[in-house]
Formats: sequence, structure tokens, C-alpha cells
Amino acid sequence: MRRTRWTTVLACFVGPGVFAWAASDIMLHRRGWIVSLTPWGAVVAVVIAAAVLIAGLAVRRLREHEPTWMTPTGAATTAAAAQASARVGAVIGGIYAGGLAVALLNLDSPAMASLARSAGACLAACVLWSCIGLLVEHWCAIGEDDDDDLHPGSSPSGSAA
Repeated sequence: MRRTRWTTVLACFVGPGVFAWAASDIMLHRRGWIVSLTPWGAVVAVVIAAAVLIAGLAVRRLREHEPTWMTPTGAATTAAAAQASARVGAVIGGIYAGGLAVALLNLDSPAMASLARSAGACLAACVLWSCIGLLVEHWCAIGEDDDDDLHPGSSPSGSAA
């Protein structure tokens, strides 16, 4: 599995952000209403980020050969969850950023101020979620020097080739 590049995360953020902003702006000016956001999105993002961070800390302990509850299969699952968190957090954060942009550009009503607060909180939580995903993915990365069984000049069967 390849590590996630920051440019991929940025693209996952900008693309949905521009789409959400355009769709929300059109809906606001054509229909007169906009989709309401609740702070529950922030709560969910923080809970998922905390779960990925806890598992990532256990993977770090596993890699340092310290006692932990993490298994190698769990470490692989944690690496996949971290990669998914980095990308999904960016996509959902982009959607919240689009809603925040529309709310900030139309702050003439109390409803837009409330939308701006909710979208800002959710955006901050999603950025945290994505950053934790990238950090845990870094902790889970396996380099060539991490292989315990194979050392330079040895083969998997234990005999020289």
C-alpha cells in the first residue's frame, strides 16, 4: 500500500469544496434556502479520529516491540483505516468548507451566522481527522529496514542463495 501524498489530500479537499460551494450558492440564490448543518458531524469526526489515533499509538508500540494489544493483522487494518481517514476527512471537510464559504459570503441573517459556526466546527474536526489519519499512516509505514526475518544477505528459507 502506498502512502497518501499531501497533494492527494489537498485534491480531495478542494474538489468537493468547490462543488459544495457552487451547489449551495446556486441553491441559495435560486431557491432561497440552503442545507442546514448540525454540529454532530464534528462529534462523529472527532470520535473516528480518536479511534484511529488510539489504534495508531498501539501500532507504534508494536513496532517498537513493546507490550500492546495490537496484532500484525490489526496493524494492517489500522494502516488502511488511517489512509481512509486522511482521504475521507479531506472530502467531508471540503464539503463543510464549501458550506462555510457560502455562509460567510451571506452573513446578513442569523441563520447564516449559525450555519457558519456549525460549518466551521465541522471543518475543524474534519481537518483534525485528516491530519490524524496522515500521522497514523506515517506510524504504520513499513520500510525495508523494518523486516525482522530478512537481513541483507539472507533468504526467506534461512540459507544463502
